[in-house]
Amino acid sequence: MNSRTAHRSSALHHPRVQRSSLGGWVWMCSCGGASCRTSREATPWRVALIGALNHSSAVAP
Repeated sequence: MNSRTAHRSSALHHPRVQRSSLGGWVWMCSCGGASCRTSREATPWRVALIGALNHSSAVAP
């Protein structure tokens, strides 16, 4: 197997970090993945960013 074919592509996963209406930050992806939006706690930007990065690297087909 060629190393190029074994590479997992993340081309379909581009999560975006956005300001929540509750005052914190959330991430959303066009694949349907998203951070928890029901929490009453305001999520810091850094936590939302790390969640988005984890999603883009772990879920890629």
